[in-house]
Amino acid sequence: MEEFIIQHHHLEQKTILNMKKAIFLLIIFLIAIVGFTFVNAIVTSRHEYKKKYDFVISNIEIDAKGDLTFYDSINNKYFFASYRFNEFDKLGISVGDKVFKDHYSKKLIISRKINDKYKIYHIQQPNGLIPFSLYSY
Repeated sequence: MEEFIIQHHHLEQKTILNMKKAIFLLIIFLIAIVGFTFVNAIVTSRHEYKKKYDFVISNIEIDAKGDLTFYDSINNKYFFASYRFNEFDKLGISVGDKVFKDHYSKKLIISRKINDKYKIYHIQQPNGLIPFSLYSY
């Protein structure tokens, strides 16, 4: 009987160690996912910061959260990581508005055509997940 108790106790210790190992691996996995997401957001934001944008919006798509995705005349998709546009912001951005951002510029400018001339309608500062100072070096 004593041998059975010792074997049972040893089995319980193995089970506890396996559970601790599984929890540890789960935590490492979750940290890796969050880390990958964060690094990806920095890389994407840095790419956007370096890039120049100059297009007229030909279509706007709104997702379930209300975030806006813009399309140009050749159906290129523009969903910015550094500049979030949401229908609930009540900016009134619409088809025909022009999006402009120069290389290494902090500001993304939305212009609206008035009397055959584009005039600045809205200037968007970076407002994404990652603070501007982390990718604007």
